[in-house]
Amino acid sequence: MKSNLWMMLLVPLFFSCSKKVYVKKDYHLFEENFTLTSDALLRTDGVYVLESIWNKDTGERKADEHIFYKFYTTGQANLTVDLDKKIKTEQDYLESVEKHIAATNTAGFKTHLEGYYRLQGNKIVIERITVPRDVEVYSYGYVENGKLVIVSETIEGKGKFNDKHFTENYKATYVFMPLEKSGLQNLKPGW
Repeated sequence: MKSNLWMMLLVPLFFSCSKKVYVKKDYHLFEENFTLTSDALLRTDGVYVLESIWNKDTGERKADEHIFYKFYTTGQANLTVDLDKKIKTEQDYLESVEKHIAATNTAGFKTHLEGYYRLQGNKIVIERITVPRDVEVYSYGYVENGKLVIVSETIEGKGKFNDKHFTENYKATYVFMPLEKSGLQNLKPGW
């Protein structure tokens, strides 16, 4: 009898902790017919690589982490964290992006650092859902002179362009690195 009681308690708990597969409609920033305009400052023919981090208390430091963003003309964004710091050359970046896209187009793919972005002038909002916590995270920033500058990250705001999210207390600066266009032309994100 006790074992049945434990099973009745544990089974719902187990299934409530299982990870959800997110679909496009789960994202606030998903837009079915989004196409990046040709005059947009954001570039999609390469990656934005983290160069430095600044905050008002400690100043600027060179990035210890190897992190980069890839954006697509159809509104998708992907954040890659290269924990082993193995991605160094243009070819390495291209192969990493190609492998990731191939993985996103397989059955059962679960989003992790993938999401969507929106632009308003030079301001950008990037949305991703953190799978372990099932929480939408919004990165706010701007694009200028070949750089992506993220100035805040929050779980609030639902991706709305609100001035309170564009602060001057923190800056993560990503420098644009162009990649061979022919290697990127046919890549279609699966999220």
